[in-house]
Amino acid sequence: MTSHRIILISGVISVVLGFLAGFLGGRFAAPPAREKPVAAVIQAERFQLTDSNGRARGQFEVDSQGVARLVLSGQDGAPLARLSATLQGSTSLQMGDEESQRGVIVNTEPEGLQTIALYSEGKSRLALEVQKNGDPAINLNDKGKRLITLGLTIQGDPHLTFYGENQKAALEVIGKKNGDRSLTLAGKDGIPRVVLGLKMDQKAALGLFDRQGKTRAALMDEPSLLLLKNGKVLQTLP
Repeated sequence: MTSHRIILISGVISVVLGFLAGFLGGRFAAPPAREKPVAAVIQAERFQLTDSNGRARGQFEVDSQGVARLVLSGQDGAPLARLSATLQGSTSLQMGDEESQRGVIVNTEPEGLQTIALYSEGKSRLALEVQKNGDPAINLNDKGKRLITLGLTIQGDPHLTFYGENQKAALEVIGKKNGDRSLTLAGKDGIPRVVLGLKMDQKAALGLFDRQGKTRAALMDEPSLLLLKNGKVLQTLP
């Protein structure tokens, strides 16, 4: 009898101690660690990126004109890449070393003009562009001046143009989908002086013009030769 009583008392004590341990443990245990709140938005007018040695390698800012600009630099601090966007909607990406004056520039305008230019010694040498009307073109330049343009009209007609010293068209070749072909030689002022053409892959013509662009002679299929002055026919030869 006594042994059963001792066992019963021991069991009750174990239950009570277990309850107290759970209660006290719940009250005095360290509270669970709370996660630090993460900011959804960080606002600033300028951010600066530095390397492990504290040297500035990049910056992201909005300047006084409202242009958003990202600049990345090399170890010497010289800018190597620039990305910018204006309030008016223009964007620009410039990649290259200012010291060697070589690089690539990509520009877009809200009106539709898009260009990719390759520079050497600070001057554009090659440019790819899509004009506002949608015409694509490739320009070859010398010392920043355009010398040759290979383009395609919005209708899909190819053209090749060579330019003179004053940036006026000196020679132009055009081929149209309807079969028209033309070769034009122009003076320094860009006024056509000689035009060789083929109409609809059938009729050929050669025109000679004075310095004012007026026709002086025309060689065609029928009649074969026309001589003109001030726009009036002087003589016709079969």
